[in-house]
Amino acid sequence: MKKQGFLYGSAVLIASAVIVKIIGALFRIPLANMLGGTGMGYFSAAYGIFMPVYAVSVTGLPAAAARSVSAAAARGRAGETEAVKRTALSLFGLVGLAGTAVILLGAYPLCRFVSGDVPAVPAVMAIAPSVLAGCLVSVYRGCAEGMRNMYPTAVSQVIEAAAKLIFGLALCGMCLWTAENNPELFLRITGCGRLGISASEAALPYGAAAAVLGITLSSFAGLVYMITRDRREGVRKTYSSDRLPHRNIVRIRKELLRTAVPAAVGALVINLTSLIDLVTVMRSLKTLTKTSPWIFSDLLGAGIPYSDMPNFIYGSFTGLAVTVFNLVPSVTNMFGKSMLPAAAAAKAEGDIKKLGDCSGGAVLAAALASVPAGLGISALAEPVLRTLFGGRELEISVCVNAMTVLGAAVPFVCISSAAFAVLQAADRADIPVKIMTAGAAVKLAGNLILTADPRLGVTGAAIATLLCYIFICFCSLIMLSKHGGFDGKGFFYALLKIFSCGLLCGASAFLSYSRLSEHGNIFISTAVSCGIGAIIYIISTYFSGIITKSTLKMLIS
Repeated sequence: MKKQGFLYGSAVLIASAVIVKIIGALFRIPLANMLGGTGMGYFSAAYGIFMPVYAVSVTGLPAAAARSVSAAAARGRAGETEAVKRTALSLFGLVGLAGTAVILLGAYPLCRFVSGDVPAVPAVMAIAPSVLAGCLVSVYRGCAEGMRNMYPTAVSQVIEAAAKLIFGLALCGMCLWTAENNPELFLRITGCGRLGISASEAALPYGAAAAVLGITLSSFAGLVYMITRDRREGVRKTYSSDRLPHRNIVRIRKELLRTAVPAAVGALVINLTSLIDLVTVMRSLKTLTKTSPWIFSDLLGAGIPYSDMPNFIYGSFTGLAVTVFNLVPSVTNMFGKSMLPAAAAAKAEGDIKKLGDCSGGAVLAAALASVPAGLGISALAEPVLRTLFGGRELEISVCVNAMTVLGAAVPFVCISSAAFAVLQAADRADIPVKIMTAGAAVKLAGNLILTADPRLGVTGAAIATLLCYIFICFCSLIMLSKHGGFDGKGFFYALLKIFSCGLLCGASAFLSYSRLSEHGNIFISTAVSCGIGAIIYIISTYFSGIITKSTLKMLIS
C-alpha cells in the first residue's frame, strides 16, 4: 500500500475521530441523562482509578511499535516488521494480563481508600479486562501506523465506538429497568439481597457497572477486527517473515521498551490528573459539606442529601464538563499520531530539516484546530451544556463555570500532545515524562489549594487543570525547539495570531448567541453561533497571513 502523507493520514484519523466522537456523544449524553450526577460519579470514579493502570499498560505501545516499524523500513529492514509485531504482542500481552489483574484485585481497596467511593467497585471490576484488549489492539494499530497506513486504526476505533454505544446503553438500560420493574430478579443477579441492599439503592452503582461492561466488550470488538484483518492481510505480505536470530529479537525488545516505558510512565503521570481530581475533589467537597454547608443549599433544596453531594458534584463535573472538554484533544491528537512515522523516519535518516518540518506541521495543525474550538467552548459553555444535557439542569448549574475554564485549557492540551508525539519519535521520550511529572505537581498543588475554597469548589479543579497545561505546553515547545528542529520563535508569533483570531471567533459566537437566544430555539441558536464563529475565524486567519504556501507545503508533505 502507498504510504500516506501527513495531511492525508491525519485526515483519515481525524475523520474516524469525528465519527467516534459523534458516536461517543450519542453514548455519553444519554448515559448522563440515565444515570444523572450520582450515577456518573460512580462511572467516573471507575475511570479515574482505571485510567492510570490502563495508561501504563497501553499508552506508548502504538508509538513504540510505529517507531520500530518505521525505523526498520527506513533502514531497508522490511523483514523485521513482522518480528516487531510478534515480539510486541508477546511482550505487551503479558503487560495487559498484569494490568487486568491489578485492577481486579485492587478494585475494593482502591475505591475504599483512594476515592472513598465504595459503590464504584462493580464498575471498576467491569472495566478491568479492557487493559488486556487495549494492549493487544494497540500493538496491531502501531504496526500499521508505522507503515503509514492509518486505515486499520481508524476502522477499529469506529467499531469500538459503535459497540460501546450499543452494548453500553443496552446493558445500562436493562439494568436500570430490571431494578425498577423486577427488583427480586435484580437482587438475585447482583447478590445485593444477601448484603441487605435494596434494588433502588444498588440500581445506579450497577447501572454504571453495566455501562462500563459495554465499554469492555467494545474493546474486544476492536481487537477481533484487528486480528481478523491481520490474518487476512498476512497471506499478501511480500516481505520475509523468517525467524530472526535471537540477538535481533533481543534488540527489538530493547527498542520497544526504550520507547514504550518512558511513554507509559509519562502517560501515568498525565493520567494522574484524573486520579488527582478523584481524590482531592471528592475529599475537599466532603470537607466543605461540613465546614460550609450553605454553599450546597440549592442541591439540598433539590432533594440531594449531604452524603451524596460530593459524588453528585464530581459526577456532574466529569460526566458533563470534562466530557465536552475531552472532545477536541481526542481529535487533534491525530495530528501527532499521523506525524509520528514521518518524524521517526527523519530521525533514523538523520534529516534534521525534515524533523523540524514534522515538528512545525504537527504543532501548527493542532493549534489551528484547537484554539477556536477551545475558546468557543469557553464562550458558549452554558448553551453547549444545555444543548447536550438539556434534561439535567441541576448538573449543569454545578459545572458550567468549570467548563468555561476548561475550554481555555483545550489549546494547551492539544499543542503539548502534538509536541510530545514528535519528541517521542525523535527518541526523546524521557522529556515528556519529566515535563508531565512537573505538570502533575502543579495540578496537585492547584487542586489542594483551590478546591478547598468554598467560593470555587469544583471550579478550582478546572483552574488547576488550566495552569497545569499552560506549564506543560510551554515547556514542551521549549524542549521541541532544542531536540526536534522546531522553530520556536517563528511559531510563537504564529500562535499569537492564532489566539487573536480565536478570540474573535469566541467573541462573535458569544455575541451571536446573545442576540439569537432571545428569539430562537437554544439548539439552533447554539449551532448558528458556532457557525458564525467558525466563519469569522477562517476569514481572520486568511487575512492575518497565518496560512501560507510554505505552511501548506509543510502540512501536505
